[in-house]
Amino acid sequence: MNRLDLIRMGLKNLFRRKLRTFLTTLGIIIGTISIVLMVSLGLGMQVNMEKHMSRISNINIVTVYPAGGNNHHRRFGGGMSIMESSSKNDNAGSANKKDTIENSDITAFKQIEGVEAVSPIIEHNVSLTSKPLVNDYVNIIGMNLEMLNKYGLKIDQGRMITEEDKNALILGTGLLYDFRNPKKRRDYNWWEDQIDPETGERKPPSFNPLDKNLKLSFDRNHGYSRYDRQQKKEKKAPPTNVSVVGIIPEGRNSYSAYMEINQLMALKVKYDKITAYKDYDGKKPKDTGFEKVYVYVPKRKKIPNIQKELQKLGFQTESDSDWLKERESMNKTIQLVFGAIGGIALLVAAIGITNTMVMAIYERRKEIGVMKVIGSSIRDIKKLFLFESATIGLLGGTLGIIISLTLSSIMNKMQNTALLEFLHIYGSGEENPAIFIIPVWLIVFALLFTSLIGLISGYLPARKAMKLSALEAIKTE
Repeated sequence: MNRLDLIRMGLKNLFRRKLRTFLTTLGIIIGTISIVLMVSLGLGMQVNMEKHMSRISNINIVTVYPAGGNNHHRRFGGGMSIMESSSKNDNAGSANKKDTIENSDITAFKQIEGVEAVSPIIEHNVSLTSKPLVNDYVNIIGMNLEMLNKYGLKIDQGRMITEEDKNALILGTGLLYDFRNPKKRRDYNWWEDQIDPETGERKPPSFNPLDKNLKLSFDRNHGYSRYDRQQKKEKKAPPTNVSVVGIIPEGRNSYSAYMEINQLMALKVKYDKITAYKDYDGKKPKDTGFEKVYVYVPKRKKIPNIQKELQKLGFQTESDSDWLKERESMNKTIQLVFGAIGGIALLVAAIGITNTMVMAIYERRKEIGVMKVIGSSIRDIKKLFLFESATIGLLGGTLGIIISLTLSSIMNKMQNTALLEFLHIYGSGEENPAIFIIPVWLIVFALLFTSLIGLISGYLPARKAMKLSALEAIKTE
């Protein structure tokens, strides 16, 4: 018998008993739906979580801190907050805890395999003025240009800082709303005035710094009348002319300003000298060492190993990928639990296929006997039964995939806030984030897996049909 004859005969036998074939296939369908939907749910949760994390942080950045010591009087500290210091990884594995991050340490960081960029980080709260407007609480972050380009800053207006720029800034949109005239009393409902009553969205800021002259001062009283009066009594550091070359849209980083680190350090040194180090109780602070360094790792899978290497050098590390990894582990556990339920359904379906094929042997004893008598090889008989069982598995997998795609599409469109919060899918940046994601590889895997289950389930019945005596079968009939 050629292959075409085997296929025709196998399909004819399956559709001869349509109800029995359907009931046998139903178990495969249910198992396929269970596995595909649960895996797609886990994938959807993971993708949306990564989108959420990319909006609020850069998961490719590892933050490095000194493992010991207290360096609050260092001029170029990292502006470390209480929240940051409480969330850092334990560095118990290092016997040599560093109290500061020196330039030699930064060079060592760059030599670690998988690291693409390294930059020390300094932060200061400054005042920006564009007469008559003042923003007296601007968090300005200094890093090198390489890290600025790797940090994931999205420029909505203007451009990125270049090497040719001097005292150039990138401002977040959120800061633009806080520029106000100090001579005018702020309305109590100033926040509500920023909301468009028709759309419910925040109005664009009225202040655009790209075409304005701005002045930067490390004295946050600059721009106020009380500052002007004090300036007459004591010597004050004059503000520095700065230019805004780019604006970051709403979202991550929209409430900070960014500047090239060496230029920011030079401005701070100049300010401290003029003011006789008043910010440090009149004592000149240390100029060496940093309290924070960013390490950029393009491949997130390498972050854990790089963190271990940094900790061996005597530093503490922090990365948002740690939290994301915990979420991924939780998602995988959920997938395994629900996948196991689907696996049980497929196991029951496999038993059903075996039972169906065994019953078919008893019903088709005469057919098998005739096939042997007319010269069909036992391998052809084996192939026939294996084809029928594999077809049941493939048919069940195909129908299960179609139903899964339909259900996932419906549930993605019918999603609501409560369901998103229950699944911890929020803040992904999309109005209607996909809860169920079914990639092509999952479809191919499901079809191959169900076909394999059909083959395995039909193997024993096929061997039984091979061993059936032709004369005995004809005699019985």
